[in-house]
Amino acid sequence: MSSPPASATACGGTIDLSFSAGLGDSLCGAPRVTRAGALSPAGAVVTAAAIIIANARAGQAHRHDDALASQLTACLQGAGLASVTLPFPAVAKDPAYRAELEAYLDAGARRVVVLGGDGTVRSVAALLLGRDVPLGIVPLGTANLLARDLGVPLVPEVAVGMQATARVHHIDVARCNDEPFLCAAMFGLTTNLARAREAARGIGTWRMLPRVLRKAYWLLKRYPFHRVHLRLDDAPATLSTRALLVSNNPLEPRAGLHPARTALDTGRLGVYGVREGPLYDLPRLVLTLLAGAWTREPRVFHRICRHARIDTQRPLRTTALLDGERTQFRSPLEFDSLPGALPVLVPDPAAAKSSRGAHTR
Repeated sequence: MSSPPASATACGGTIDLSFSAGLGDSLCGAPRVTRAGALSPAGAVVTAAAIIIANARAGQAHRHDDALASQLTACLQGAGLASVTLPFPAVAKDPAYRAELEAYLDAGARRVVVLGGDGTVRSVAALLLGRDVPLGIVPLGTANLLARDLGVPLVPEVAVGMQATARVHHIDVARCNDEPFLCAAMFGLTTNLARAREAARGIGTWRMLPRVLRKAYWLLKRYPFHRVHLRLDDAPATLSTRALLVSNNPLEPRAGLHPARTALDTGRLGVYGVREGPLYDLPRLVLTLLAGAWTREPRVFHRICRHARIDTQRPLRTTALLDGERTQFRSPLEFDSLPGALPVLVPDPAAAKSSRGAHTR
């Protein structure tokens, strides 16, 4: 095994490597990779211990260009982990991208680190199910809900630095009609608001906010309430609502803009909806939700279960947001959980304590 270059031994170094040799360096006699994601002339994939997947279209990616991927490559190299960088495709189910990723996994990659948001992480996680390959996150999205719940630093440069010392923790994977998600599946009015937000992405917060508020006002006046029939484990329920959410593990009633989950390994689902009510009551309801007092709010439906079925009076095609990404479904909707199905990389408390001690000396 070749020794890593001295300039690549510290996390966050400036070395610009899209591939670092090591851990056997390559498959027997195969030429080395010369660029991120390249194959040898013979078609063989060079062995990499880690795969870095970078989404250049993630919410915060434009602030970092390729610097984060280069820093992560150097950080992993300093820990003796060879890496290869693959760009996340414009279409998540791109067959060429999937084939290339699976080729590196089959060749022996031992971890995957995603530079992106919740939607990118979900897409990659779906390809890792059934493999004992842990998934690391450098959060570059808008909400970064999974990173928040896992305790991953939200500052990307800090998240890069923890990847080499991270420990493995297994979390549940929820499914809607067999489609996996890690955070939440949202239905109804919220999917239209998210579509407006995505359409306005890149124009700046102060220009985007009025556009989204206008869209929200229009939807609140015109979007219909739907009567849905629920079966949560063995308990039936009926709800008239414009917004429904199913979370992978229950949400905690905490104040704040982003809903939080204290555990991701209970094998349970949270089901939430807002009951029909007058429009003038909306400001009070929003403040109640932001204050984290929704468990005492009569208009908020909330249940915890292990299996859920959502049905409508007649079969409907519906658009859901799975971890922020639009997905088409047809009712009825069946939800379940795969307990502990996904190994993820989380901060190692001992390493973090050691790092803080080093900085104070």
